[in-house]
Amino acid sequence: MQQASAVPDINLITLPSTGDAVIAELGRLRDSAPIYWSAASHCWIISGHAEVMEAFKGTLPFSNVSLPDRLAYTMPPDVKARRWPNIVKYYPPAVTNSDGETHARQRKLYIKAVNRKIVESLRPFVQERVQELFGQAAQRGRVEFVNEIARPLPGSVALRLLGISPSYLARLEEWDNTVTTALMTVNPTLEWLDRLEVATIEMVELFGREIEARRTAPKEDLITQFLNAVEGGDRLSMDEMLAGLILVIIAGHDSTANSLTLGIRALAQNPEAWDYWRAHPERSVDNAIELMRYVAMSAVQPRLIGADFEWNGHRFRKGDLALLAIAGGNRDPRVFQEPDKLDFTRPNDSILTFGPGLHHCVGHILAKMQLAEFFNALVDRFDRVEILKEPAFTETLVFRGLTALDLRFHPRRVA
Repeated sequence: MQQASAVPDINLITLPSTGDAVIAELGRLRDSAPIYWSAASHCWIISGHAEVMEAFKGTLPFSNVSLPDRLAYTMPPDVKARRWPNIVKYYPPAVTNSDGETHARQRKLYIKAVNRKIVESLRPFVQERVQELFGQAAQRGRVEFVNEIARPLPGSVALRLLGISPSYLARLEEWDNTVTTALMTVNPTLEWLDRLEVATIEMVELFGREIEARRTAPKEDLITQFLNAVEGGDRLSMDEMLAGLILVIIAGHDSTANSLTLGIRALAQNPEAWDYWRAHPERSVDNAIELMRYVAMSAVQPRLIGADFEWNGHRFRKGDLALLAIAGGNRDPRVFQEPDKLDFTRPNDSILTFGPGLHHCVGHILAKMQLAEFFNALVDRFDRVEILKEPAFTETLVFRGLTALDLRFHPRRVA
C-alpha cells in the first residue's frame, strides 16, 4: 500500500479532455502535496518545481526503460511480441526509452546529427512556408488553425529535414496521429495499437529505403547526418536510425503543432503579450520559451520507478509509474513570480519545458527556431486573431493540444 493522504485526489484519466483545468488541478496538488500517490490515477504525481527538477537530473531511480512495455500491460509479453512485433522492436530501444550508458551513447550520436548547422539551414524554408500559410490565411480570413496551419508547418519542416518528398505530408500526419493516440493516451485500445503496428511497418519501409538511398547518394539532410554521426568510432545501428526517425515524426511534428496552436490561442487571449512580442522581435526565442511555460503543451512526462527507494518521506516501489508534472512545476510560485501570467520579461533559465537533465530534448533548437519564426511573422503581419469557437482538447497530457481551433485573422493596418 502507498502512503495515505488527506489531499483530494486527481484523476488524470478523465482530466485531459477538460483542457486548462489540468493546470489548475496540478497547481492545487503541487501546493498541497508536491509528491503524491494518486489512487485514482494509479501513479505518483510529482508537481513541485524543485521535485520535478530533481527527478529529471538522473540521480534518483526514475527510469524511462520499459515504458512502452506498459502498453496493454495485462497482455503477456510473448503475446504482445506476436501481435505487434514492430512496436516491440522499435519503440523500447528509442533514446527516449533508455537510461544509463545506452542512453548516453545514443544521445551523443543523435546530438551530432541534430545540430545547429542543420537547423539553421532550415530557417529560410521555415520563413517561406510561414509566409505562404499566412498569405492563405489573410485571403480566407477564417481558418481552422490546427489542420490548415499548425500541422502543415512542422510536418513540412520534418519532411524537409529528412529529405523526403512533401507528397508524404498527409501520410506523416496520419502516422503522427496514430502514434500519439496509441502511445500517449492513458488507456489506448487494442484497435489503436493494431493501427500503430501498421503505421510502424509503413514508416520502417519508407525510412529503410531512404537510408539505403543515402548510402550511395548522400544529401544535406538528417538521414545522411544519422549515417555520418560518429563518436569514438561508434555509429548508430540501422534499428537505432529507424527508431530515431520515427521519433522525429512524433516529437518533431506533434509537439510543435500543439505548441503553435496553444500559443496562438494564448496570444489571442493576451493582447498585451502580442504587443510586447511585436515590439521585441529580438527576444523571440526567449518569448517562445515563456509561451511554452505558460501554455503547458507538455504537461507531464512519464517515468517508471527503477528500484525501491525513499524520497522526502515517501516510499517508492520498483515498477510504480510516476508522472513528472512539468505543468505544475512551471507554475510554482516559489520559483516564478505571478506564475499564472504570460510575462515575456521574466527570466527563462528555470523553465522545465524541455526536460532539463539527462533527457533534455534533443530537438529543442529546431522547435524554438520554428516557434520564433512563426510568431515573429504572426505579430508583424496581423493585428490580432479572433477565436470564433471554444476549442476542444485532445486526450493526452504528454503533448496537450486542441482537436480544432477556428480563428479569424485580422491583417495589420500600417499607418
